[in-house]
Amino acid sequence: MNTRYTAVRYTAYALELLLLFVLQSTPRLLPEILGGKPLLLLPAALTIAFLEDSIPAMFFGLAGGVLLDFGYSDNVGYYAFLLTIICFVLSLIFRDYMVVSFLNATAFTAAITSVLMCVYFLFFFIFAGRENSLIYFVQHYISRIIFTILCGMPLYLLNKFIYRNLRDV
Repeated sequence: MNTRYTAVRYTAYALELLLLFVLQSTPRLLPEILGGKPLLLLPAALTIAFLEDSIPAMFFGLAGGVLLDFGYSDNVGYYAFLLTIICFVLSLIFRDYMVVSFLNATAFTAAITSVLMCVYFLFFFIFAGRENSLIYFVQHYISRIIFTILCGMPLYLLNKFIYRNLRDV
């Protein structure tokens, strides 16, 4: 009985990641608000990590990162590597030291999303020597970061609903 709920919950998370990948990578499906589309897989992987144990959180971070690299990034491995480590550490922190709440999840999602996307921009735009990178950052990345953070809020509520209803009591 214990493994049935766990298997159904993990399947629900996997289907969520696949659905978000399809939503994110389909052209003209999600609106571009002020020049930026959200990275839905980033907050999805983070919110799963808030709720699950460290090893499953690590694998969902890896899956979300790989899908994010394939659908968004030209550099395969950036999000996969970093989301794997971040989700593992985040799960450990929230299991031992912090309380999982909407405010904590939103704050951590906002901070991690901002840092990951800014570091990505720094390495693959600024250090790569692309022209007009700061203009591109202002026109596309700021709105993308804000839109991703805003999409993380309902994803947290969805994942919390899945976690609470599909676990052993």
